[in-house]
Amino acid sequence: MDLDLLLNPWVISIIIIVFIIGNLASMKYLGQSHLVRKNPKAKSDLDKLIEIYKEKDQQEAQDKNTQKKKTDQDNTNP
Repeated sequence: MDLDLLLNPWVISIIIIVFIIGNLASMKYLGQSHLVRKNPKAKSDLDKLIEIYKEKDQQEAQDKNTQKKKTDQDNTNP
């Protein structure tokens, strides 16, 4: 008799609906926590790498300019 109750289409439908609603509720609760940063001022590793490469590019550009000035000065002064 207990097995007949579990195999009732209404009971199966209710169990499926509760399962789907529970999964949707858990995804809503857990999904929002991953979208928001815990510390918005903290930089990610990618942001840090981008800054390092920008500084490196600026330093290389400065080095090229100083080398060019030195070669120009050497060429003008015999």
